[in-house]
Formats: sequence, C-alpha cells, structure tokens
Amino acid sequence: MNITDYAMPLMNIERLAKAIHDLCLAHKYGEARELTIHLGVENRILQASLAILEEKEKAFANPKELQAE
Repeated sequence: MNITDYAMPLMNIERLAKAIHDLCLAHKYGEARELTIHLGVENRILQASLAILEEKEKAFANPKELQAE
C-alpha cells in the first residue's frame, strides 16, 4: 500500500521558512535566496500530495465512480 503524506513536506516548508527568515535577519540574502529553491521544491511536493489525497477522498465518497474505472 502506498501512503501519501502531506506532513513531511509541510514540516520541511516550515523549517525552510524559519531558516530563510533567520538568514534575512542576519542580512545573508544570498543564502536565503538559495534556500527558496528548496522551499519551492517542497511546495510542489506538498501540492502533489494534497491533490492525491483530495482524489482519494473523492473516491471514498463515491465508491461507484472508483469501480467504473
């Protein structure tokens, strides 16, 4: 069984956002900018995970549609 998880990318986003904030406070804008690339990647992973979970939720709400496929 494949488990889709939204929590890990969300926690990574929170951690990266804090690190970016701390770097900006230290006026290390170049380093902060580099971390935004990783933040974007985690955001895309989170978006994909949520889309999968949304589709699974719809399938469980309408099991007849799942059988038709």
